[in-house]
Amino acid sequence: MTEPAVHRVSPPAASEVSALIAWMRRLSDAGVHQAGPAGLAAFQHAKQDLLARIERHHAPATPYHQPGDCVD
Repeated sequence: MTEPAVHRVSPPAASEVSALIAWMRRLSDAGVHQAGPAGLAAFQHAKQDLLARIERHHAPATPYHQPGDCVD
């Protein structure tokens, strides 16, 4: 039997955070009404993805067995 592959998630690079901030600045400078719905949706998606990756990287590891856990 083979074990499932473990996907290692590396933290987002500082350049990714910087690029998202620059994108946000461009949207702000242009004004939300000039960005268009597709541009705003793309930014929101990129922001949510980056925040989720940061959260996954910084989430504390949870041990499988804690005192008081039910045992099957």
